[in-house]
This record gives sequence, structure tokens and C-alpha cells, in this order.
Amino acid sequence: MATTITETIELAQPIQPQQTVKVDIDSPSPSTTAPLESLAAVSRKQRVLKRAKEIFIRYWFLLGLGIVIGLAWAFPQVGKAHGSIESQYSVKWGAVIIIFLLSGLGLEVSVMLKTILRWRLHLLVQVINFILLPFLMYGIVRFFISVNAQLDKTVYKGWMIALSTSTTVSSNAIMTRNANGNDGAALFNAALGNVLGIFISPALMTVFQNDPIVFEPGTDRGNPNYLSVLKTLGSTVLAPLVIGQLIRYMFPVRVKYLATRFKFPIINSLALLCLVWSVFCDGVASDAFHQMNGIDIVAILFVDIFIYLFGCAVCLFFARLPYWPTKKEPNWVVRWRFSRKDSVAIMYCGATKTVSMGIPLINVLYSESSYGVVGILSLPLLMYHICQLFIGNFQVPLLKKWIEEDQEEEENNQVLPSQELVLTHVRKRIDAT
Repeated sequence: MATTITETIELAQPIQPQQTVKVDIDSPSPSTTAPLESLAAVSRKQRVLKRAKEIFIRYWFLLGLGIVIGLAWAFPQVGKAHGSIESQYSVKWGAVIIIFLLSGLGLEVSVMLKTILRWRLHLLVQVINFILLPFLMYGIVRFFISVNAQLDKTVYKGWMIALSTSTTVSSNAIMTRNANGNDGAALFNAALGNVLGIFISPALMTVFQNDPIVFEPGTDRGNPNYLSVLKTLGSTVLAPLVIGQLIRYMFPVRVKYLATRFKFPIINSLALLCLVWSVFCDGVASDAFHQMNGIDIVAILFVDIFIYLFGCAVCLFFARLPYWPTKKEPNWVVRWRFSRKDSVAIMYCGATKTVSMGIPLINVLYSESSYGVVGILSLPLLMYHICQLFIGNFQVPLLKKWIEEDQEEEENNQVLPSQELVLTHVRKRIDAT
């Protein structure tokens, strides 16, 4: 009985409400704040490192140019001709042979053969590259001389040599591929241009050197021995290029594996940096660069940028021919106009110039001159190469978007006719009922 009363009293007592703990989700505890901040910092650091890596991969060659030029200024005796490593043979011959041997090994024969019959495209590229741009540069040089511009006379000669060279060996095809352009056409014209350049570039320089206003008598005019130039360029440029193509044709799988395994394009660029380093060592060792001033450098920079952008505009103009003012365009305009993919390849091949061919050409033409002169003559070409790499990489996303817009228009044009057929069929059914 007592137990029952006790239990009854306990049950009769009011039930105390449970205490609830209020948790603020929006304000985490100090123990969780630190890990979140550290994770955010790590994520931010990873993004910065990823972006820095992308920039380095894209512009490492330009960084390398700055490094080798700095080394040339600091230690010119190492890389100059007849210096510590006898660079007149080890670099000026060895590096050039490596560049064009690897270029021959890297060129896709099957891809180039697909565009070999597209003569209009190849003709447009080579005419702009070998005729329009060199003679435009000749007119600009004559204009500067006529207004008595205060520029070093060697700069004029360097401009003429730079614009007389062929298109680049590989960077034009790489930028065309990155922009979703016709990289097969770019590869073919890169190979064709460098082969033609062995014969056309010395011929252009022979023509320009006959002008006593640009190449004054008594100054360095280069070696006009055309056969000697062909012999040297043939042995250092053409022969390695052909041998590389033959090896790739006979062992395509093995060469492709080795090219990927040992990064042939990177080795090619490193050999080119060695060539630039040797040229600048010659210029610094002979005090040739001291005769140039800031006005010369600024003039070279702005003229090179203008010529490259003008070349790009001309290539796109002739490749895409503006729409005719009348409603009905002539048939020849419609047949001539290239696709946007082809136009990108034409632009990158028509407007670019090669250091790989230019520096050997200068070395051969001015073999009897001082090595310092060769350094100054190479400067306009080197700066042109830097400009086309910088501007060309900025052009890639714009051109890629331009090509994608064209593809979207083609897809829409393919869809619209089918919709019209459906509507026509529906109308006929309605009329029949």
C-alpha cells in the first residue's frame, strides 16, 4: 500500500519540460572556423598556382628569351664566335640542324597531303608572306629615310631581312590548332614556306641590297654570293628537314612515340634559344648594341606590331572578301571566299616570320662582317617574333569564338529547311481536308 501511494505521488508531480539547446548554424564555433579558413586559403593557393602554371606553359619561351639575353649580357665571352664553346660551329650550325631535323620529324605527312591540292590557299599565303609584307616594309624604310628619321641605318637593314624571311616552322600551326582552325593547311604552308624561303629570301635580299639609299655604299651590305647562300642554307636547313621527313615516313609509329616521350617541340625551342643567346653574345662582346638608343628600340617595337597586325588584317580581308554591295554576289566571289577555319590558317601563316630561318640567313649574308653587326640585324626579327607570339596567343580565343559562331550558323541553316518542309506538309494536309 505504501509503495502504491509513493508511486501515485511521484506520478502526480508535474513533468518538468526538457531544456533545449539553441544552435546557431550561421555562426560556426571557433573550432570549425579555423579549418574552413585554412581550406579556403589552400583552394585559393591552388587556383593561383594553376593559373601561374598555365601562364608559364603558354609564355615560357618568352621568359626563356629574357633569360638567355640576360646571360648574354653577363657572360658574352662564353657564347660569342671563337669563344669558349666555338659557337660559330657548335651553335650556329648545330642548333640550326637540330631545329630543322626535329621540324622534319614533327611534320605530319598525312595531314599535309590532305591539303596539298588547295593551291589557292597556299598561293595566297605565300604571296602575302614573300611579296606583300617585304615590299611594304621596303616602302616604310624608304619613307623613314626620306623624312630623315633619326634611326640607326642598321635597323633599316634588319627590318628588310626580318620581312624577307618565311613563315614560322611550328608556332603558326600550334596557334591555328588552338583556335580550332585548319591546322593541316597551316602545317603544309609552314613546311612549304621554309623550303621556298631557302631560295626566295636570299633573292629578295639581293634585290633590296641593290638600292644604294637603303644599303649605302661603304656600309655592311651582306654577301651577294647567291650560290654560297643556297649551299649553306641547303646543308643546314633543307637537308635536315628532308631527312627528318624521310625518317618519319619510314618509322611513323616509333618517331611519334619518341616525339611525345622526349618533347621534340620543347627541344626545338631550346635549340632556338641557344641560337638567340649566341647571337646576342656576339653583339654584346663587340659593343655593337651601344650604338643603338631608346628611339631605335621603340621604333622597332611599334613598326613590328604594325606590320604584324596589318598582315593579319590583309590575310583575313582576302580570305573572307567583304560581302558584295549588291544583293547577288558574283560567282567568283562566292567560290573564292574561304571558310573561317581556313582563314585562321591563312592569317597565322601569312603574317608570321621565322627566327629559325632568319638568323642563319643573316649569318650567311654577313659572314664577312663583324659578329656585332649580326646581333643588331637580328634585333628587329627577334622583336617581331616576340610580338607575334604575344599578340597571336591573345588572338586565339577571339578566333576560336569566331569559328564556333560560324559552326552554330551552319547548324541553324541545316535545321531551318527541315522545319520549313514540315510546315509545308502540314499546310498541304490542312488544304486537303
